Amino acid sequence: MKYTAFCCYGNRISSLTKQEIKNPLSVLETIYTQRELKSFKENLWDLFSSIYRDQHWRKKGAAQLNRIYIDLIRLIDALWLIYTYHPQLCTPVQNNQGSIKTPGLMNNFNILFTCRRRNNKQAPRNTLKSFYKSRSLSAIKKNIYNYLQLALNASYMNSNKDGYFALPEYNVVDDFLKIEGLIAHGSSIYSNCSKQKPRTGKAVKFAKNLDHTTTLSKEEIVNPAYHVRNIYLQDLRFEQIYESIKIWEHSFYNKDFWGKTDNPGNILFFTECIKQLIDCTWLMTQTGELKAADEKKDISNSKRKQFVALNNQELNQPLLVISSFFEHKKMHEWKIQLDEWTEISLSQTAIPENKIKTSEDLNYLLKFVEASHLLTCL
Repeated sequence: MKYTAFCCYGNRISSLTKQEIKNPLSVLETIYTQRELKSFKENLWDLFSSIYRDQHWRKKGAAQLNRIYIDLIRLIDALWLIYTYHPQLCTPVQNNQGSIKTPGLMNNFNILFTCRRRNNKQAPRNTLKSFYKSRSLSAIKKNIYNYLQLALNASYMNSNKDGYFALPEYNVVDDFLKIEGLIAHGSSIYSNCSKQKPRTGKAVKFAKNLDHTTTLSKEEIVNPAYHVRNIYLQDLRFEQIYESIKIWEHSFYNKDFWGKTDNPGNILFFTECIKQLIDCTWLMTQTGELKAADEKKDISNSKRKQFVALNNQELNQPLLVISSFFEHKKMHEWKIQLDEWTEISLSQTAIPENKIKTSEDLNYLLKFVEASHLLTCL
């Protein structure tokens, strides 16, 4: 397999299953039957407000903002498939922005531009073409991911919010206006084309319910061990992983957990790092790199104390721990599980269906993290 084909940059799907990629209109159906167009737009601007208003996420709830993000990413992926493989479905929409009111302060802001578009406000425009031609699909989604982290007050971003926007002149308002237009266009396509079944070609290989890397660049795919070491040098402190996962588990059941803290956005970054560890380690199992590392491993007694979850046998055979991890759940299932745990953690009501199984799964995850660190960083 040519693993670099799954580079996380460029135009690639990341949020849809195999069946959803085959029929992206089904994604639109799910979204627009659960969300009214007006409320969807209002929720978008709730996300915008939470970026700039301190602690505004408490008003709407961290889980609701996360849910908005998930639906936006799924919508953007589905509409990109339609735009790329079936452009005939992307009929230009009437430019009626002059008569549409955007919620809250944005309505006042938009009045400034009324005169400029008065003469051509009825001119049709192809929203999808202008949206997807401006940036790659991955760049669009990365920005929205950063918006969510900022809205949920991720602590590592607080010193320089603008530095995380991949936009010319940090034009966040314009980006949100474009996303709002995309939401409206998606609703129009769903209303007019719901009975059609477009084909989406080779994009199926990027389905989220298939095993492949989803978080790595080409350079990281070529040298995954180096990236793992960088994660521990720059993003995660290995000695705190055990405690962090235990605290995360506590948040599944203590529904006031994030209400007593200031930075729920941190959990998004944490789970993204874990996904990268899973991608890198899985890739090294496919190429045989881990097996070679396992044969050379010899740990001193002093270093053994760093590994809380692994017993002596597992410390001597860390590759078996990695194998057991991917036998317990497939690679893509682990990443989907991380997303589900994130939703549960941020929710004020949801809890895991089976507490014992959840604890067991988290124990597999802990052992996996320690074994991957042992094989790549010592």
